[in-house]
Amino acid sequence: MTSFWPGIDALRAQIDARLGDFLTARRRELEEAGDLIDEIARVIESGGKRLRPAFCYWGYRGTGGEHSDEIVCAAASLELLHTFAIVHDDIMDASKERRGVSTSFAEHGVNVALLVGDLALVLADEAIMASGFDPGTLASAFEAYSRMRQEVIAGQYLDLKAAGKPSITEAEARRVALLKSGRYSIQEPLAIGASLAGAPDGLRRQLSDFGEPLGEAFQQRDDLLGTFGDPASLGKPIDSDIREGKRHVLYAKALTGLHGEERRTLRELWGGGDALTDDDVRELRRLLEYSGAREGTEALLQSLAAAALRRLDALPVDPDARAALQELALQATDRQS
Repeated sequence: MTSFWPGIDALRAQIDARLGDFLTARRRELEEAGDLIDEIARVIESGGKRLRPAFCYWGYRGTGGEHSDEIVCAAASLELLHTFAIVHDDIMDASKERRGVSTSFAEHGVNVALLVGDLALVLADEAIMASGFDPGTLASAFEAYSRMRQEVIAGQYLDLKAAGKPSITEAEARRVALLKSGRYSIQEPLAIGASLAGAPDGLRRQLSDFGEPLGEAFQQRDDLLGTFGDPASLGKPIDSDIREGKRHVLYAKALTGLHGEERRTLRELWGGGDALTDDDVRELRRLLEYSGAREGTEALLQSLAAAALRRLDALPVDPDARAALQELALQATDRQS
């Protein structure tokens, strides 16, 4: 039993119900794009933890907001925004599987998948603006919402640029992680919720200070699982980051920790795509472990998560919000999928 209401699962059910109603209404009004809306619904229904809506919701509740249909609707819009991001990410990575089902790219090809992602972004904007909050409140929250959209695109661009470099520093890799996923997954959803609650600037800053290290820890866990996780739990392959040559913290730490022939092997094989054999992939995983990169990335993750929880302890929020944010922090950083 959780000590707060709604619990994480109950909140997810409310968010999913709102998304279902919203997409059904849009399908009626935009019959010509019905297939695209059906595909958005398929992607959403395939899984996901609804972390971004949950952090938005509890950012709102934690700064004085009361449970309402309005905040559930506003929070649900962030899952549509996330759908845009993952559909386009799958196009860029030519990914065929996510959450255990085929991606929009694999199902329909590049052109249709692009339109699915574009429409999800447009519908996300509509959902938050039609959530029922007064115009002044929405204008305040839209600043963080717009920043969230810009940062995830900037992070994706930095990720693409980094992929073309033979090496990357840990500081550069952490910056990419923060922009590509950290702020977008946790810090900005919290800020949107706090803005919708009309929280004072000081409290918003404190909430943001809690979310920043937690968001980076979330991405470090994602990268670790993307190389060392269980494919069945993840619902996608665990060799794609290696084959694509992701320049994440794991890779940066391995470059620092390896020397001579082993360092040359890492640099020559990393990002080899379909040309890599299964033995090549296993050797690269071994080098990530041997170099201390896996252990070091886990240590960084734990340090970031601990820093976030210390900041949460200092937040002047009610017990329900504190308990919910603690559970969400655990789900974000101590997970297998």
